Amino acid sequence: TYYNGCLGGICGCRLVKAFQKTYYNDYGGGANEHQSGFNKGTGLGAEIIGTFVLVYNIFSTIDPKRNARDSHVPVLAPLPIGFAVFMVHLATIPVTGTGINPARSFGAAVIYNKVEVDQNTHHAKLVNIPGSYTKSVE
Repeated sequence: TYYNGCLGGICGCRLVKAFQKTYYNDYGGGANEHQSGFNKGTGLGAEIIGTFVLVYNIFSTIDPKRNARDSHVPVLAPLPIGFAVFMVHLATIPVTGTGINPARSFGAAVIYNKVEVDQNTHHAKLVNIPGSYTKSVE
């Protein structure tokens, strides 16, 4: 379920960090963060809309109650799902790096654990949380 996926994401990122530490640090651990020019609300909105598009597409594609006249062919179900993933990535990579897979994004954020200190307020902010959430810590 969801918790098992997040735990798997954490374990997988930890293994990558253990075996490929140089690449892991050079590329930011694969963690997502909102890009400059976009605020946190924009990042959160983009992730919510992108996740909704993907989940809605999956549920409508695999719905067993569809009529035969809807030309529902289960063998071809991966095509519209893959196209939805492609379109969401095109739309959200420039904003947040795309975090529509919460387990993958959460695992990378937990293991990378990047902390930035705001020089104006001297608050530490944990960044790279899925959907560009940030948490202030004093």
